[in-house]
Amino acid sequence: MAATTISCNDWLSVTSSSELQADKLFETRVGFHEALTGVYMAMGGYHTYGGSYMWSVNNYAAFPYSINSQLIISEVQKHQYTLEGVKSEINAMCDNGYNIIANINIILRELEKRRDVVTSDIEYNLISGELHALRALVHFDLMRMFGVNDWSGANASKLTIPYIKEYSAQVTPQLSYAETEKLLLSDLNVALEALKSTDPILGEPSESFGSTINADDYWTNRTKHMNYYAVVALAARIYQWKHDYAKAAEYANEVIEGAFSSGLVFWVDPAAIVKESSEDNKDWIFSSEHVFSLDVTGLYSTLRHMFFSGDRVSLYIDDSFVSVIYPDVDEYGTVSGIEDIRGKALHLKYTNLGYVLYKYYGSTNFAHAYRNRIPMTRISEMYYIVAENHVKNGENAEALKMLDIVREHRGITTELLPEMDAEKELLKEYYREFVGEDKLFYYLKHINAEKSLSETFDLTASGLIYPYPDGEINYGRKQEL
Repeated sequence: MAATTISCNDWLSVTSSSELQADKLFETRVGFHEALTGVYMAMGGYHTYGGSYMWSVNNYAAFPYSINSQLIISEVQKHQYTLEGVKSEINAMCDNGYNIIANINIILRELEKRRDVVTSDIEYNLISGELHALRALVHFDLMRMFGVNDWSGANASKLTIPYIKEYSAQVTPQLSYAETEKLLLSDLNVALEALKSTDPILGEPSESFGSTINADDYWTNRTKHMNYYAVVALAARIYQWKHDYAKAAEYANEVIEGAFSSGLVFWVDPAAIVKESSEDNKDWIFSSEHVFSLDVTGLYSTLRHMFFSGDRVSLYIDDSFVSVIYPDVDEYGTVSGIEDIRGKALHLKYTNLGYVLYKYYGSTNFAHAYRNRIPMTRISEMYYIVAENHVKNGENAEALKMLDIVREHRGITTELLPEMDAEKELLKEYYREFVGEDKLFYYLKHINAEKSLSETFDLTASGLIYPYPDGEINYGRKQEL
């Protein structure tokens, strides 16, 4: 079911025609499949994970790109969120996030009403589990974008974004961070419970699954769905954000063990990628490592002017900053970074302006398995969450080992030295691994960053808090910072 463009505070408005469309859509199992697919498609929209949440606004706000054109990018980088162009982008991020949530709530409502349509408990749990997890995911990211970076202590009683669980004409009140966190974890736990015995990535849930529920292969490609391990990974993120590092690491380790053993993910071969002569056959996005990803139609054409148009690109990375995160010789005198496929060996292409990012390359001839994919969750992030727990426990050597596992699969043959500061190296890894993605934005905010690794890019964690849209404020919402 396609989402409509509606404002953040009046998404509750419902028309008789939309109700009639919903009524007809949910008359069959296939209708529920189409509705769920519609949610994933909406998540791939430009103002959500197909753009602003991922490689656009969240990316610009955190990463020190140099700019060849497009004033609005400069304004986002300077965190000038009250300027009209930037404000419009941020408003759309709020609107479209809640629009997705509204559609999720409609499907969940109809799922409860129509057990005569979705008669299988297995399929019911698959649909319900994915939707509850997606509702938690979108709310969580809205909380992280528009809220503070610490939900404990004095902040626990402050109001955060409304957590909306019903499609209704009634206004959902804002609750405190502590109360909203409980709603978030409730959705998460419902999803985990629903999927732990039904997700086919864990094994066929019944002997007849393939010939009945999954006869059309709708449930087959689990990396394109919010699968069980994607939900466990979301749990790891939430507990990381809660500063419960031990619990976050527990969930992250479950993803690492289960995602590999189930065949959901496998490491890319850096040597094979570099050796491949055809750019259209390289797995630029490391798709085999995606725990969960979205298909975004026309992604390459959308991004071409941003990253792939030679001297006409809008964004590039200055040589001086490339030398900071991909040094030929680091401060300990050891060779590192020079073989890294996230740097000059693959992702970064040199132009007269500087280095441009090729992570999202995908021409019209590009291999279908890699094309138009947005990495929602990658296995490397789980290693970083485990490493952070080691850092917090004062286990520097253990943290470095976790980083070395990822580095090895990026083509780096030298290990980090025992005397290196694991926390500092972890920050560098976020810059290398997640350039062009949202994870760096959230990590910098999470650690309460006081500066960027770039000397010329002003950044603080408070500068990564987006202001509530004017409509929200006028509607009575409070943003307590």
